[in-house]
Amino acid sequence: MSPRMTSPTENFIEQMGLMTQAEGGPRIAGQILGYLIVEGEPRTLAQMTEALKISKASASTNARLLELKGSVRRVSPMGQRQDAYEALDFPNLAVIRALGERFRAHADTMTEIGAGFPESHAGARERVTRFAEFYRKTADFIDDWTAKLAEDPDLAATDRDDPR
Repeated sequence: MSPRMTSPTENFIEQMGLMTQAEGGPRIAGQILGYLIVEGEPRTLAQMTEALKISKASASTNARLLELKGSVRRVSPMGQRQDAYEALDFPNLAVIRALGERFRAHADTMTEIGAGFPESHAGARERVTRFAEFYRKTADFIDDWTAKLAEDPDLAATDRDDPR
């Protein structure tokens, strides 16, 4: 018996789901991103649920997660009462920027916590401070990296609609 044949579209959407899951994210979020990339136009939650055979709640939750991560944006197409989502032209640059922002926020939080350790816990304070510094230096690296990527004329042209 041969395995069920899938189209390139189905294969891409499923692989995006598996990649996202392998990175610790929800598989459905990856499938939604794959679907939006393939479609190339804004899609409503109703369209996502029908195409991907998922619940509206799951589509909503995962679309908002993708928006938060910087992979998609919410749009309100003219004449439609529902919001829709679309993949950014070059979502990876937005994702990398969002990752840098999250790392910087984590560093700030850890720095504040570390400062609260009393002198009697100087070793713990030092370890927490070093951990915060790792996040801060990583955020700086990510900022430099995204600036370098944005200098690429091909990437800069596709990133022009990124609101960040």
